[in-house]
Amino acid sequence: MFISMSLAIQLQQSLQLSTEETSIAEGLFSSIQFNRGETIITPLQKSAPLYYITEGYIRIYAIVDDKEVTQWISGAGYFMTDLSNWLFDAPIKWTIEALTPVTALQITSTEYKTLAKQIPNWAEKERYFIGHCFTQMENRIFQFISLTAEQRYLHFMEQLGFLFNEVPHQYIASMLGMTPETLSRIRKKTTKPR
Repeated sequence: MFISMSLAIQLQQSLQLSTEETSIAEGLFSSIQFNRGETIITPLQKSAPLYYITEGYIRIYAIVDDKEVTQWISGAGYFMTDLSNWLFDAPIKWTIEALTPVTALQITSTEYKTLAKQIPNWAEKERYFIGHCFTQMENRIFQFISLTAEQRYLHFMEQLGFLFNEVPHQYIASMLGMTPETLSRIRKKTTKPR
């Protein structure tokens, strides 16, 4: 299961904020809930808030050639948004939906931009956070291009195997870059008694 940590702890770790700075940032977030199957962010929106998930699971996906391609599945303790839209006001390309009932904390880009005025060295702190996000993406891309389908599955099982009990398997297959049939075949092969 995703390790859920409070927003305050996540802000301190992700942005290197002091207790006072954390309190300022935390005060700009508001609570919101989504029902299972509800769309949280859609390409039809002009701008996307930044969410911090406190409970539940979400799926980030895009439609390519009339097929849903899952980019990521996330749960409690993680931030989520359409990053290109958030950082560069680019058109939203991802759809984010609630796979279960979801409780989150949200901040709009307007509220977020006030942090630069309220927190000293904000640009440096933000750069640290964004660098961390890009490092995670870089690692995921490298694994995707350097590991076989079976190795990707085994790595997934080590890190996020609990998701098989939480979300539909076709979303996991898509996230791993394989068909549901390939995922099923690999699961059978790797769970056979030796």
